[in-house]
Amino acid sequence: MALKEDLLRSIKKAMQGEMDSVTLYQSAAEHAKDPEVKEFFHRRREEERAHYNYLLQYYQEISNDLQPSDLSRELNAQKPMNPIISDAFLKRIGEDQFLFSAISTALLLEKDAIEHYRQCGETDNLTLKSFYGILEKWEMKHYEDLLKIQKDAEEYYWRINQFEPF
Repeated sequence: MALKEDLLRSIKKAMQGEMDSVTLYQSAAEHAKDPEVKEFFHRRREEERAHYNYLLQYYQEISNDLQPSDLSRELNAQKPMNPIISDAFLKRIGEDQFLFSAISTALLLEKDAIEHYRQCGETDNLTLKSFYGILEKWEMKHYEDLLKIQKDAEEYYWRINQFEPF
């Protein structure tokens, strides 16, 4: 019983993290005025919402003492967004404090998700191990994309804020 409760608790934590990401990306999309930036945040929101829904399905199955469904084929069929980032996109992120902060916050959420999924993947249940492994890879891809955006937009951010490090 304790194992089931621990598993459900870990899934709930993951669901909360995914919903935090959904909320953050939705807020950033609503704030964005540039269509390319708005679309980026909308697509990320939908990816995180899909993760939430997969976790919800597992939560319901485990709560009802069912064997978790093998979602690996479905998850693998959905490829993470591979954004093509223009200079205009980076400038819009860098010159807008809200959007720049959203990227920074998203990085922290992705990092937390990666660590959580890595820990959750340390299970004997092969279905859950595979599921968490796929989610960890997705979040790693998100993290890498966001880190590149942050680094590339930083120049605009510092220029707008008149920061001269040297």
